[in-house]
Amino acid sequence: MLTAAFIVIVNVFVVTIGKLHIRSRTSLVNYVSSVSNVDEKIFASRGNIYDSAGEIVAQDVQTYDIICFLDPERLSSSDQIAYVDNPRFTAEALAPILEMEAADIYDILISNQGLYQIELGSSGRNLSKEQKEAIEAIEGLHGIEFRNSYKRFYPYGEDFCPQLVGFAQSDNTGKLVGKLGIEAYLDDELSGTDGYHSYQRDKYGYILPGMYDQTVEAVNGYDVYLTLDVSIQEALNTALQETMEYKNASRAWGAVVEVKTGKILAWGQTPSFNPNRPQSDDVQVNYGSQLAYEPGSVMKAVIYSAAMDLGVYDGDASFDSSPYCYTETSGRTYSGNQLGCIYNVSRREWGYIPLDYGLIYSSNVATATLLSQYVGKSNYEEYLNRYHLYQTVNSDGISEISGYTNYGLSPVDDITATYGQGSSTTMLQLLQAYTAMFGNGEMIKPYFIDKIVDPNTNTTVYKGRRNVVSRPISEDTAKQMQDLLRRVVSDPEGTCRHYAAQSVEVMGKTGTSEIPIDGTYDENDNIISCMLGFPYGDPQYELYFAYVSPETVYYNYDKKPIPDLVDRIALLESVTIADDIEKAEKYTQRYEMPDLLSADFDECKEKLEAIDMEVFNIGEGDNVIGQYPEAGENIYTFQKIFLLTDGNTIVLPDFNGWTRKEVIGYWNMSKLSFALDGYGVAYEQSVSPGTTVDSSEQITIRFRNINYTEPEKIEEITDDVTASEEEG
Repeated sequence: MLTAAFIVIVNVFVVTIGKLHIRSRTSLVNYVSSVSNVDEKIFASRGNIYDSAGEIVAQDVQTYDIICFLDPERLSSSDQIAYVDNPRFTAEALAPILEMEAADIYDILISNQGLYQIELGSSGRNLSKEQKEAIEAIEGLHGIEFRNSYKRFYPYGEDFCPQLVGFAQSDNTGKLVGKLGIEAYLDDELSGTDGYHSYQRDKYGYILPGMYDQTVEAVNGYDVYLTLDVSIQEALNTALQETMEYKNASRAWGAVVEVKTGKILAWGQTPSFNPNRPQSDDVQVNYGSQLAYEPGSVMKAVIYSAAMDLGVYDGDASFDSSPYCYTETSGRTYSGNQLGCIYNVSRREWGYIPLDYGLIYSSNVATATLLSQYVGKSNYEEYLNRYHLYQTVNSDGISEISGYTNYGLSPVDDITATYGQGSSTTMLQLLQAYTAMFGNGEMIKPYFIDKIVDPNTNTTVYKGRRNVVSRPISEDTAKQMQDLLRRVVSDPEGTCRHYAAQSVEVMGKTGTSEIPIDGTYDENDNIISCMLGFPYGDPQYELYFAYVSPETVYYNYDKKPIPDLVDRIALLESVTIADDIEKAEKYTQRYEMPDLLSADFDECKEKLEAIDMEVFNIGEGDNVIGQYPEAGENIYTFQKIFLLTDGNTIVLPDFNGWTRKEVIGYWNMSKLSFALDGYGVAYEQSVSPGTTVDSSEQITIRFRNINYTEPEKIEEITDDVTASEEEG
């Protein structure tokens, strides 16, 4: 045994060090030098991103990376040519498919001669199945093979707030890396842990028996669930697009937040960008958090709430609405000893009017009066700090800026800060501040990450929660403000009356502000905005909406896209519908989706239709093998339910009037091939209803906005403007 062991040790030593096989006296130098060690990374699958209802808004899809083998000694298993033997032909054949210049491909192939294999850069990565098949169909093309890869796909494109969701792209190694938004903020969580495959191969690329070969599997990334709702997002997008078209706007932005929790339900802007094709000239700046601007009269609610909270406010107390001329102390003077004067818009005057009407008419003089005679400079500064205005919100990694304040620099800066001029805020800051006024006095931080789930263990590793930042005002003050903000909408002369909705009582405050440019103000554009809360009496939602337009306060007649948006949110989210109690009761019914797997379809349909659900059989079979929504999720009256059954036949329904969310729900469950064009509701489909289809045929669904009647044009605007048309 000792002798045998000694022989083995000597043999190993000779083979390892001397590269000589003792028994056959064969030199192993040439063979060993032809063997190479290979370390290949196994990329983890990036986690999916879902909306609040479990709809996928970001996922990996399989693609292909092209590999060019250049070693002339490389042969296939059948001794066929397995390397690029004709670089010029190869370059000319690949160029149109890869959308590259043939000369560039040729230069890459020639300049890398001597290497075993190469890639063709970013243009050779993430190829579609169609591109791969087109290359494989080229006759006489040698040495081209493919490696499976993945790219990030966003089913809703630019219609699902890409400024928040962001996008991920492949780096120079082929790994998906977050570049913007939540994709960048949670890149580590979404990326997972890569594995690797280490092995030895000969110079022909083959792994021979006995060679080193080890694999460590990748651990897939976490899934992220957002508070954003596809249906509300779709409604917001529609309003933004309609505003751009009807108001001749150059940009528009807005958001919907759940008042009591701070959940961001929708967030949008236009122009936007498509995260599937994020070109360098796309709009990636987040208007809602990275655009600081003078907010205008939406700020007036801050000083009104401060006066109420201090106990110094009497809404029936009258004030002089004539021009407010001020002194060094910001106090009012009627003598010639003055620094300047503050005017209402268009220099309107109403004589002596109650302070309540100062907000209803949006009087600049009213807020100046509140500052000097009721609240005081130091107290107002305290409330600006309580509301965290001009401070970053730091919400779920949203990229933002803080804006600036000139308050305290001069008497005019102090006064103009009461009606939203001279200092700048962001939409995100305003949304946070108004949660106190529309709520119970507590200021709630907006957030949009609902939870993060490890799909490998099905455990929740993070859960978003309600976050009370501060309590700037009391609950009584909040209720008092809601009463007054309701009058700004409901009063016949209220500046916010154009935002009244048909289905729900709305509170609100409008804003109009100028845009500073190089020390002066832009004469061509204004920022028109509003902050709305609804329903009055038990506010659930706040909506902020703004756009840049040549429009002035005199054109503040029709705001139909925004009330339409409120109505759609009210219907989608089961807010009480004031003018149809029976319909309201239907919409307010919420149920929990049962577990229907393995159940009989007809029985399931009967039970679901009994609670006013619309049920679709995908597969035409008898037994349920898949369901949407999943068991345990909330479902609402008149919702579409998709049940996948064990049949082999899929008959296409009529998609007319379906929302994108409903079509995508059907798409995910059916696994058919869809192409979605536009937004709004479906009005056309490329394959007729009732047709039996399979995954080989692509079905195109076209969407469009819900049309509304365009109001009459205003032919002429004169100086004779009534009080109800004023806006500060």
